[in-house]
Amino acid sequence: MAMFLVTHRYSDEESIEATKEAADFFKRLPLTGDVEFLASYNFVGGSYTIWRAKDREALEEYMKTIDAPTFHKNMEITEIVQSYPPTVEYTVRLWEMLYHMSGG
Repeated sequence: MAMFLVTHRYSDEESIEATKEAADFFKRLPLTGDVEFLASYNFVGGSYTIWRAKDREALEEYMKTIDAPTFHKNMEITEIVQSYPPTVEYTVRLWEMLYHMSGG
């Protein structure tokens, strides 16, 4: 399964609503399924969440089931790979990058 970083951004005015949505989300979070929630990190004006899913489409479909309009408003999903300790996915991605940079 692939890993994804989801960036959620919101304004200062939306921060209270975003906090309410996050609290509601964590109360209802399923612990099993095709999409796995791994971690959450917060910063001023938003948060990062880390997920594991079969593919991007599966995660996008799952996100549609979450009633959290503030988080959805400025949400960005990016596929990521663990680089240390190196995983098979990271090694393959590194080879693909080197091949692409060589003009192949």
